[in-house]
Amino acid sequence: MLLPLHAHLRPDEHIPLPALVLGIAGLIPFIAFAALSLSADPLTRFHALTTYLAYSASVLSFLGGLHWALGLEPDLSDSERWLRMSWAALPPLIAWAAVLAPWRIGIWLLLAMFVAQYGADHLLNRADPDHYPNWFMRLRFGLTVVVLFTGLLVSARI
Repeated sequence: MLLPLHAHLRPDEHIPLPALVLGIAGLIPFIAFAALSLSADPLTRFHALTTYLAYSASVLSFLGGLHWALGLEPDLSDSERWLRMSWAALPPLIAWAAVLAPWRIGIWLLLAMFVAQYGADHLLNRADPDHYPNWFMRLRFGLTVVVLFTGLLVSARI
């Protein structure tokens, strides 16, 4: 008898359908703009690269918001609150700088921030596994890999 794909996972390890569907849907612009950046038409490529940068900045701001919410927890020390809220403010600031920078620098800033954001989530999860559900880092890893792949593709076209 064949077991379902995730039969070995505990119930709290299954990625909830809304998180999975919306996470994958959030990748569509990354994939679409990366594909459009391959265009031979300079105007299409210009719009694809510009839009890729802007969308990446939006997503990084969204990811920073997660840390802002974690900084609202009532039992945090002042230093923990400063750390979480400062980290929450960093991704949108770096993303904004990336949008204003020359394209090649902007893409690399964004890619570095996506890696740093994943690293921060990973470290927080290891330090206190109760912050995120068990499935969260698996979902984040898959989404981050696709974002990095598309970013490298876009970077190669600049």
